[in-house]
Amino acid sequence: MALILVADDDAASRLLVATVLRHAGHTIVEAADGEAALAAVAAECPDLLLIDLNMPGISGVDVIRRLRIDAALSDVSIALYTATPPNAAMRDFMEIYAIKAAVPKPSEPEELLRAVEDALAP
Repeated sequence: MALILVADDDAASRLLVATVLRHAGHTIVEAADGEAALAAVAAECPDLLLIDLNMPGISGVDVIRRLRIDAALSDVSIALYTATPPNAAMRDFMEIYAIKAAVPKPSEPEELLRAVEDALAP
């Protein structure tokens, strides 16, 4: 299974997502903010970064932008886990930054697992 970094400032959301993904056999690393997410991507080389867009300090948007311009980290697969409603701007953002999936927050475990599997697919 995959090594997945779950980055979300909401501890309850992180716990829920981590529990669902661990139960599915994945190894989970958690980050409570954007700064920790950037450090964890560099240190852990996850197969997937599942990230909330709205975090204090360094936002998920800024984390994604920084990753995509860093040659050493630019190929990490990214999926969104966010309460931000889908719209044209989000679809454009996902296309520009090669984001593989978006999962609405909250979501059913099956929906989360399906999006993660889609994001992990080659």
